[in-house]
Amino acid sequence: MIVSPILNKYFVYDRVFNLLFYQNAMEELYNVLLPMKRPDYESNYRFIFLHYDTDYYITNNQPGILLRNLQKILVSLDIPNYFCLILTEQNIQKELDQLAQEETNNDCSISSIQHGLQDWIHKDFLDVDLNYMQISKKYICLNRHRRSHRALLFSILKNKNLLDDGIVSFGSRSPK
Repeated sequence: MIVSPILNKYFVYDRVFNLLFYQNAMEELYNVLLPMKRPDYESNYRFIFLHYDTDYYITNNQPGILLRNLQKILVSLDIPNYFCLILTEQNIQKELDQLAQEETNNDCSISSIQHGLQDWIHKDFLDVDLNYMQISKKYICLNRHRRSHRALLFSILKNKNLLDDGIVSFGSRSPK
């Protein structure tokens, strides 16, 4: 991981938890965190979570379901927010502050660090003129990261025989 040297400089941690792997199995995250629970932690110890660009929202004024479930897991394991850190591509601190007020008795919320690593991955490309006469597909459906809602969309396109009408990607694990 590219940020490990920075994390190692400031924090003690056992591992980095990729929330993408737990988005549909939060009970699995609970079970992984359970043996890591301690009566107390070093002041620079952190549970570090990676958060990506997708979360499900019930309404616009509420935090995402993934973050809410994470907060509930931490409360149920009696892990204080102070010892948790989320690395994310978005500014979610307002959502984390709201969750701390609604779901906990903690004096502080989970901390988040918004990073710009996504920009480092994508290189600058020159603009090109668009030739409308060369467009042969009806749609583009780009799905770099595997998410449940994207798998559902891919399945619907496949079942309706619409895959050939568009350009569809589904990461390196495309269902056949």
